[in-house]
Amino acid sequence: LLAVQLIHTFDDIFQEASLPLWLRPYNVLVTSNRTAMIEVVPDALSIHTVKHRSLSGASLSDHFFAKWPRGTPECLTAQRNFTESLAAYSIVCYFLQIKDRHNGNVLIDDQGHIVHIDFGFMLSNSPGGVNFEAAPFKLTRELLEVMDSNSEGQPSELFDYFKVLIIQGFLACRKHHDRLLLLVRMMSKSGLPCFKAGDRAVKAMEKRFALQLTEVQSVQMVLGLISDSLDAWRTRQYDYYQRLLNGI
Repeated sequence: LLAVQLIHTFDDIFQEASLPLWLRPYNVLVTSNRTAMIEVVPDALSIHTVKHRSLSGASLSDHFFAKWPRGTPECLTAQRNFTESLAAYSIVCYFLQIKDRHNGNVLIDDQGHIVHIDFGFMLSNSPGGVNFEAAPFKLTRELLEVMDSNSEGQPSELFDYFKVLIIQGFLACRKHHDRLLLLVRMMSKSGLPCFKAGDRAVKAMEKRFALQLTEVQSVQMVLGLISDSLDAWRTRQYDYYQRLLNGI
């Protein structure tokens, strides 16, 4: 519920700034300290399921362009939806340090949007207590290919658009950092697993807003985050580990 409340706040910030960044917060009704009812995201499949149902060796882009043939208006719309949602969730994953981003926890809907689910690991905890996913956010080769780029970050109109969206979204969140930090501070003494680092989790999140930097310096920092995430080795290895161990 805390994660979804924060995602709602990110969504409000993006909308107030008139940015085309797209998020899909889902409803969570807490029924006890251990249970909740969680809304199903309709018309969406995990990337794992999409690939599992495809021909052996098929990539996400193979599925994407089979569903929306290249060059069609439908394909351009789906690619744009993909890019705007990927950028939005990349920003959220960076600020909240959301982990366990394997292909079973990332969905793609019937309009091409990316949707992240399962926020059991964020802020300061990670699967197995090991912070293996060290990249700022998930930006694998398969995701880049849908934006007509590749593992080297080959320039493309959509990848350039992705970068602009990340920069604009980051700056908008920086202006409203207090709204996001307030929710985290309010819950920091709750004993939730994501606060295993205590006050350090809040301080680390505040540091990620880079409030000491000028706007120009912030832009350079964000471009560095994108570069660090670009088909990161540890992200690829985590996907490989999940596929090998859990079949995801």
